Amino acid sequence: MAALLFVSPAIADPASDWKCNAITEIPVDERIAACTSVLEAGKFGQQGTIRARLNRAGAYNKKGAFELAVADYSELIRLYPRNMHAYYNRAYSHYQLEEFDRAIADYGEVIGLNPKDQRAYYSRAVSHSKKGDLDLAIADYTRAIELKLDQSVAASGAYSYGGDLAPTAPGPSAQFNPLHMAAYLARGVAKGKKGNIDGAISDYEGALALDPGYPPSYVYRAGAYRAKQDLARAMDDCDRAVAFGPKDPNSYLCRSFTYLAMRDPQRAVTACDLAIERAPKAASPYRSCAMAHLQAGSPGEAITYLDRSRELDPREPYATIWREIAGRRGNVPSTLSEATTKLDMTKWPAPVIRLLLETMTADELLRAADDPDLVKKKGQICEANFYTAELALQRGVKEEARRLFGLALADCPPTFEEFQAAGAELKALGVNP
Repeated sequence: MAALLFVSPAIADPASDWKCNAITEIPVDERIAACTSVLEAGKFGQQGTIRARLNRAGAYNKKGAFELAVADYSELIRLYPRNMHAYYNRAYSHYQLEEFDRAIADYGEVIGLNPKDQRAYYSRAVSHSKKGDLDLAIADYTRAIELKLDQSVAASGAYSYGGDLAPTAPGPSAQFNPLHMAAYLARGVAKGKKGNIDGAISDYEGALALDPGYPPSYVYRAGAYRAKQDLARAMDDCDRAVAFGPKDPNSYLCRSFTYLAMRDPQRAVTACDLAIERAPKAASPYRSCAMAHLQAGSPGEAITYLDRSRELDPREPYATIWREIAGRRGNVPSTLSEATTKLDMTKWPAPVIRLLLETMTADELLRAADDPDLVKKKGQICEANFYTAELALQRGVKEEARRLFGLALADCPPTFEEFQAAGAELKALGVNP
């Protein structure tokens, strides 16, 4: 009887066609099987083939099978080289695979087909930023801000088949288009990374001009004010973020970071605990609370929070690094060696982990921190000095720790958590930073 129920995948029935192309939610594996059946049947014409490949590739993206998605989009591009949707969504797949140059090239193809595609400029900017090319990112964010959303693209559902780095649900005009607001915020972040804090603040204010009640704009601007050591304004922005977004964990983390900058770790703990209440399954608030507990002199509590952070996101390297620092302060056995099995040890901050494992010297770490990208180099040297200082402190070499924490405080970008932590460590060592 089982043989009688078997249907060859090459015979696409109406149910397969419907499951492949349905707008309603279909389980990912069922959609992939249905679209495969449609493609193998080969009886739905050119448009049917395009839809089936786009929908199957989109399902592969949703499943996280990005290589298979790339293969489908590439076949579409081979057959129909001007298919903008395939280029756009293949770019997203490449981005998820951390193939940023290929993503950038595909977004460039979209822009070549439609030079007014605001979302392609925004998404290409995100890819440039992830690659560390901040000037190119800023240029693309600027173009996204300058352009009004192409309504023909929005109406066509161009990006519904795969993935989109740009914010969804664009409004009917630039004034209400969240992509404009996102581009202002993202450009501000890129400017901040380059050290242009005033330019970043200006962009955050551009976002606030579009929506004065949007909590993230206040959170970002608060971070810029902290970088300028204008802590009263920073806290005022955090308070506004809480007022407009009382359920947003980032609003409370904003307060926590600002309290830490004010050298008030107890209030920082209270604020980040409120963030955890609102997002108990997010890893980053636990790490923020751990930082506050460490500065309050409670390494045991810090270890508890860091273990929870690593449980939620075992591939995040900085929670592992701070767990080692907290463990040494609390005389708790190290978990660093076993944690490396879940980390990407081919890229930064893997050299920092090797320093803590004592398989790399401080001089080797500094050499590993070198990079042709000056912005990335500055950040990595900052971290190299900071974590070498932590190691020196734990070995009791306080004078060397003071020197290295001083270098970190002087060189770290103000937005780095190591910048604030270096100031706290210097104060604990009797130095007024």
